Amino acid sequence: MKARTVVSLLLTLAVALPLTLRAHQDRDRRDRDDRDDREHRGSEHHEHNVNTPVSLIGVIPVPGNPITSADIAWVDPGTERYYLADRSNFGVDIIDAESNFYVGRVAGMAGPLPSGGGTALTNGPGPNGVLVTPNRKLWAGDGNSTVQVADVDPDSPNYLKIIGTIGVAIAACDDGTQHYCGRSDEIGYDPKDHLILIANNAPRSITAPHGPADPYATFISSTPPYNVLGHITFAGAGGLEQPLWDPELRRFWLTVPGPTGGNPTIARIDPISMLVDKTYTLNCMTLAGVTSASITGIALAPFQHLLVSACGFPMILSALTGNVFNVITQVGGGDEVWHNPGDGPSTSQELTAAPSPRPWCNRSA
Repeated sequence: MKARTVVSLLLTLAVALPLTLRAHQDRDRRDRDDRDDREHRGSEHHEHNVNTPVSLIGVIPVPGNPITSADIAWVDPGTERYYLADRSNFGVDIIDAESNFYVGRVAGMAGPLPSGGGTALTNGPGPNGVLVTPNRKLWAGDGNSTVQVADVDPDSPNYLKIIGTIGVAIAACDDGTQHYCGRSDEIGYDPKDHLILIANNAPRSITAPHGPADPYATFISSTPPYNVLGHITFAGAGGLEQPLWDPELRRFWLTVPGPTGGNPTIARIDPISMLVDKTYTLNCMTLAGVTSASITGIALAPFQHLLVSACGFPMILSALTGNVFNVITQVGGGDEVWHNPGDGPSTSQELTAAPSPRPWCNRSA
């Protein structure tokens, strides 16, 4: 009996061991094939992207007025939705990024109002800059120096409703009767300290003849009741553009156009002290051979590299030292910029979008 058992075990091992070895070999071969296939598909994808011209693949119908005035768009990974500042329809349109269908609108914003008139209805258009925080609250810069907060959680009873309106006017451009602070424009979010930073890019003086006033940015708590915590003014600047949160340095970056005849700068802002603690000046003549005070979009790439659109060109510089690594002269103009981390560090893309001559594609000034 024992002898038969031993023989059976030996036979089982003799059969099982080759099968196990062959299974491991088959799995290793499949893994190699899968890896080769991924590399091949990646190469094909890259070649396809290089060789295939950009083309229209579809149109998403949006109800209401034709969109002739729009500003910033935001893609939120939490809700998997695309949010568009649609002034023509007085709100923010929401598109499902998975199905590519329009799903709703946060209404009740300023719309395409004029600026510089001194009244609540002539104090700038909106919505402008938009973003969505992780708790599914939409923040939008609006006309008449206000910031709107809306609930965009589909499971909330307040879905698509404005739940907060915050005034960010300051005394230099608003005395409660005359309103010259203009629109609240581009916006950034500090998730560590739960702060919103929003720029008023083109205020006008409360004093006649109401010439340009110093642009300013406002700190707002992203926790109800959404208190204004302070302001920071940029004396002599030619405007304010994009706030950008840097999670490694725990600082905001803000692009600041220069005055006429001056140079643009990038300000680093401490969210706790609410002060600029570092400034990088971009000498457009030295860097690009042009006289320009222009700077607009900014994006953060790996290794603390910043991409900005400045002096009429995209530029890549160090956030740590301000050293400019490259001025990309093959691309002219530009406004908003974006860094794509999805293709890995060896093929990460830093892109800039030139303004379109068509008014319905243009980002507002």
